[in-house]
Amino acid sequence: MKTSKTSPFNREQLALAELLRDMRTIAGLTQEQLAESLKWRQTDVSKVERCARLIGHVELRHWVAALHTDMIALELEFQDRLERLGIAAPSPKGGLRHKRQKLR
Repeated sequence: MKTSKTSPFNREQLALAELLRDMRTIAGLTQEQLAESLKWRQTDVSKVERCARLIGHVELRHWVAALHTDMIALELEFQDRLERLGIAAPSPKGGLRHKRQKLR
């Protein structure tokens, strides 16, 4: 499915790519160092950070772990960035705790 450059989906993808790049920089890692930790090529890291390649959830978990942080920290910062960009992010009724209980 092709979407416009200004679609909320694309704006969210760009925000995530920028956040991942910023988190890597804050962690003091180069693209090469992160790639080595992930057992990826440096070009794959670059593609994710340029939003030329989408990252799956499992890959994202490994990326975040390689930066010595966690998915909750990523999600909180991502939500803050989306709010600053004026992008309404979907919010489940009852929050994460409610959803977690339903899955069990």
